[in-house]
Amino acid sequence: MGKGVIFDVDGVIVDVSQSYHHAIKYTAERFLKREVPLEEALKIKFTKGINNDWLATLEVIRELGGEARLEDVIEVFNHIYKSLREKERLLLDGNFFEKLKGFGYSLGVVTGRPREDLNYLFEKFGLYPYFDCIVDEDTIQEKELRKPHPYALNLCVSSLGIDKGVYVGDSLADWQMVKDYVELYKKPMAYIHVGEKIKPEGVMVVSFDNLLEALQEVLQNL
Repeated sequence: MGKGVIFDVDGVIVDVSQSYHHAIKYTAERFLKREVPLEEALKIKFTKGINNDWLATLEVIRELGGEARLEDVIEVFNHIYKSLREKERLLLDGNFFEKLKGFGYSLGVVTGRPREDLNYLFEKFGLYPYFDCIVDEDTIQEKELRKPHPYALNLCVSSLGIDKGVYVGDSLADWQMVKDYVELYKKPMAYIHVGEKIKPEGVMVVSFDNLLEALQEVLQNL
């Protein structure tokens, strides 16, 4: 057994501010038939800790006085997202992951990103070789056990064969998943938060420039 680092994808490995975030805004506008300020849409997503962007979009529509069926939201959202995904840029690149693996840590991913979208991203940037386990939205058949349910995190931990680790996230849903995991499975899992959209109380918030150093420090103390 050893130690590992498990990453969220959107907002952690890749900048989705020009893709998923705008897809939420544009999809909501399509159903509401009026402009939706981007910051207003993101505030609803992040303050409510909604991990899935389809559900976040549906919540934006409802919060702003509209109504829609989830399946209709998904169809419109996916079409819009695919027109925007070329704008995605890496926040963490291969050199970063190579350094972590060079220290002897296993690397994994637990994300709510659908497999088709994840595959597009990871093939485009050549990320697959760095990760020993990937749990995406389609890995787990039971929807209620997908991220942010701690089952998803435990599945990754078990597949990596580690007994201690750190999860790197950027949302309340990420932080809640780690807390629930520790409580449910009684296993050590630290949490490091990156990003500026929301800052949970009592957690380590670091910049991307300092992430590697912060990870080493936390892992050494586990």
